[in-house]
Amino acid sequence: MSAMKTVNENIVEIKNLKKYYPLTSGIMKKVTGVVKAVDDVSFVIPRGKTIGLVGESGCGKTTISKCILRAIDPTEGEIYLNNEEGSYDLATLPENELRPLRKEMQMIFQDPFSSLNPRMNLFDIVSEPLLLNGMKNRTERQDRVEELLVKVGLRAEYMIRFPHAFSGGQRQRIGIARALALNPSLIVCDEPVSGLDVSVQAQVINLLMDLQDEFGLSYLFVSHDLSIVRQISDEINVMYLGRLVENGTPEEIFSSPKHPYTEALISAVPQADPDAVKNHKILIGEIPNPSNPPTGCYFHPRCSYATEECKVTNPKLTVDESGRTFSCHNAKDLNLTGLI
Repeated sequence: MSAMKTVNENIVEIKNLKKYYPLTSGIMKKVTGVVKAVDDVSFVIPRGKTIGLVGESGCGKTTISKCILRAIDPTEGEIYLNNEEGSYDLATLPENELRPLRKEMQMIFQDPFSSLNPRMNLFDIVSEPLLLNGMKNRTERQDRVEELLVKVGLRAEYMIRFPHAFSGGQRQRIGIARALALNPSLIVCDEPVSGLDVSVQAQVINLLMDLQDEFGLSYLFVSHDLSIVRQISDEINVMYLGRLVENGTPEEIFSSPKHPYTEALISAVPQADPDAVKNHKILIGEIPNPSNPPTGCYFHPRCSYATEECKVTNPKLTVDESGRTFSCHNAKDLNLTGLI
């Protein structure tokens, strides 16, 4: 821990993060290999901004989220949380020092029903973080819960009801209210709208954006839906098989992708105009086995632009003259298709 005179502009800084899961076999549980769920990832989350994290299922998005919140311990790397008191490496912080910081980081889960205790009413669900953090007075907790429910678009009298009485969108609003209870600085949104109807998705996204403006929140928004990430994010990180392959603003990513995987993801985004020319980039094959990834660039077996160099050498993250970050040997020679 190091004291800081001024508050860092980045609330979270992730450096060379790795999370490996050992593979064992036999009675003696001999380690026969590792699954590289997250493999040397670095990025920052600025204060008051939204960083989108996108990619196919299994690319390591949720694993990164859990490492940031220390729900799981990273294998290697540094995760710095910066606040007014100083800078803390969450990756190595002991539990007794980590516990006071947990109220600054909250999570909105993918499935709003399974994340809510069916035996607890709304008052108990939303006020539980307050109780655990020292607010013993029931009247104070009741006032705070009433305030939170109104903030997320629910009526205060709902606090006596149980989760089964609400729709999916309303349950997610309850989850958002619980996440806001302790006035956090960072909220990790793990596919918070993927199980909701499209119209309800828009309502929840607008609510998250309004709350960010009101409270100065920072979001890590994890999703596989690029159209939603495009709407809410200030910056997008694209992941493939545990690695970061491209970074940029939504405008940069969608207008001029630098990595063939990003191009394929963008081509799969549905377009509202039925007369628009569709240019789907079909990826050949399946995602490689993370316990036995291919040599060179992990994406080369599925890439139509792959060269011999791609099969042998792993491309490093490169920053071009415009400030774009990507990991592709052929990026300068490719003219990839985006969306206008």
